[in-house]
Amino acid sequence: MRARTRETRSVRMSTRCRSLGVQTLCLALLVICLRSPVRCVASPLPDSTTPPAAASPTTLVYPPFGHCLGMHKVGSFQLFIYLGMQTRFDDPTGIVAVKLRSKDDPSTGQDDDELTVFGLNSGRCEIIYNTSLYNVEVFGTCGHGEGEFLNPLGITADEDGNIFVADTGNNRVIRLLYRNDELVFVKSFRFAEDDGGAFSEPSQIALGSSGTLYIADTGNDRIVLMSPVGEYIGEIRGVPSPDASLDENPRPDALLDRPVGLAVVERRSVWTSRAEDSVVVADRDGTRLLRFDRHGKLLACADAREVPGTASFDYLAIDYYGNVYATDRAGCRIHKFDRSLNHVTSFGEPGKGDMELDEPRGITLWRRFGQIFVAERTGAQYFWIGTDIQRFSVEPDSIVVGEGRISVSYFLTESARVTLEVLDRDENVVRTILSRRRAIGENVEHWDTVSKHRKTPQEKPSPSQEPAPLQPGRYTVRLTATPTYSSGAYFSDTAESHLNVTQ
Repeated sequence: MRARTRETRSVRMSTRCRSLGVQTLCLALLVICLRSPVRCVASPLPDSTTPPAAASPTTLVYPPFGHCLGMHKVGSFQLFIYLGMQTRFDDPTGIVAVKLRSKDDPSTGQDDDELTVFGLNSGRCEIIYNTSLYNVEVFGTCGHGEGEFLNPLGITADEDGNIFVADTGNNRVIRLLYRNDELVFVKSFRFAEDDGGAFSEPSQIALGSSGTLYIADTGNDRIVLMSPVGEYIGEIRGVPSPDASLDENPRPDALLDRPVGLAVVERRSVWTSRAEDSVVVADRDGTRLLRFDRHGKLLACADAREVPGTASFDYLAIDYYGNVYATDRAGCRIHKFDRSLNHVTSFGEPGKGDMELDEPRGITLWRRFGQIFVAERTGAQYFWIGTDIQRFSVEPDSIVVGEGRISVSYFLTESARVTLEVLDRDENVVRTILSRRRAIGENVEHWDTVSKHRKTPQEKPSPSQEPAPLQPGRYTVRLTATPTYSSGAYFSDTAESHLNVTQ
């Protein structure tokens, strides 16, 4: 029987985002403009080789103006313009973006980036979601029955319209179905059947490509694996000793302790570069990250103390390459880690301006195109995954004509297509040393200044192909990094250094 509460209502939108088929994404920004009373505290950064957040302005970038008329950041004013007094927002929590099969036109790829975004408005016990380019629905009210929630914190969905909510205050998981642009109550689970045990403060929830549900059962210190119909599959509790921990870097006491953040990508997931399971958990009041496979084997771990400044981890997301993004509500930053949970960089500063964050909380990432939505205290932001060149250096910076070998080192905050060139005083390219994809992290390129760049003797060019040595003068060594995601069509980062060639 369909349950549609009195709190379900529709808001017609009179304005339509004009874009390259991403209007729904713009609308989604408007419906997750949520607020809560906590304030950010800027933390001083200790001495560290890791650049501070302000040094990473292009790790995430805004989409170009034409993509959505510049509407990459919205707040209370925009919320009122679009939704009026139909509802008010209170305490944002989880959000999820999904490409619904029922909304897809298989005859064209033009609508592939038109997503449906479901956002929890926890303080009012609601789910806010868009049904089209210009229509928004609100489902739910506070209570304990069908179509009712109490302090819901986590939400996930699949392409078939199955929506699962961690109804934290009611100690249960709710299953809904998206049908005919409405959310329909299907079932509630207060425990995982077949000896799974009752839930206690289930706070986060994720859905694997196999259909397996992963539930952060906070009060029971575990991640529960469950089928969509409630059958108990197993659980992850962590590992109790160094012997059961990481092979190369064992750490004791990796038992889960009140897990509060969760993100999952399974080996058969679409839009992932690696065929591997990745279950990433934040626990210990958001001070630790752990990465497991779906069987509970510990693969990596990180501590908030390894991040410059005071850090904490709230909501999590995983990108195409397995990198992990963790929102830091108190610090007003987004922390990025590689798939081994090495800290890559931190993005953002406290504030309400561009490239600033105001208590970020829920985060969702559409891995195919590298699009990220982040809910904030009084608004929301929409980013694309970019890349940032850090710690760029050319050594030595002076060579003799026809002699010498230089090394170019740099750090990438995201995998990118890299071009390394040498330019003369007139900005003419006189050498293209390198043009290929490079991975996130530290990279070093070696260049024989007489020969073309090569990694092996087999790649050595014939004498007729050898370029003439650089003549005496002052040159510029330029590195250009272009993201592999959609942002690469509009954005690249560049770093330069001078090279002197003497007689």
